Amino acid sequence: MIYYICAAVLLLMFVLFYLDRWNKTRGLREEEQPEPEVPAGECCGKHAVCEKQKLAEARLRSAQYFDDEDLDRFKGRSSDDYTDQEVEEFRYVMYTMRQDEVREWMECLQAREIELPDELKEECYSMMNEI
Repeated sequence: MIYYICAAVLLLMFVLFYLDRWNKTRGLREEEQPEPEVPAGECCGKHAVCEKQKLAEARLRSAQYFDDEDLDRFKGRSSDDYTDQEVEEFRYVMYTMRQDEVREWMECLQAREIELPDELKEECYSMMNEI
């Protein structure tokens, strides 16, 4: 009979030990801070997609103009869909700016959704690489 009592006590201690251990690990999980609520349209900063979107939005907000406001009419046009006269408008703007501004101008055009004409891409890249 004493063996049954000792076995029951050991079994009860074993069960209580594992219950205690389980509660501690569960308690640690509950103590972890929950994900902060992010307002709609905001970025939580934990995902690469959010970061890319955040950078794109920042570029749109800070889009600079290089005396090229008239190029906004080309928004959404394909880079191979420009006439010779329109290509010359882009070329004029590109060659009237400082060489170190060309990269910023390209980023500005991209932020404004204006594609550089195919005929000027090589010229533009060579100007950026000469810096």
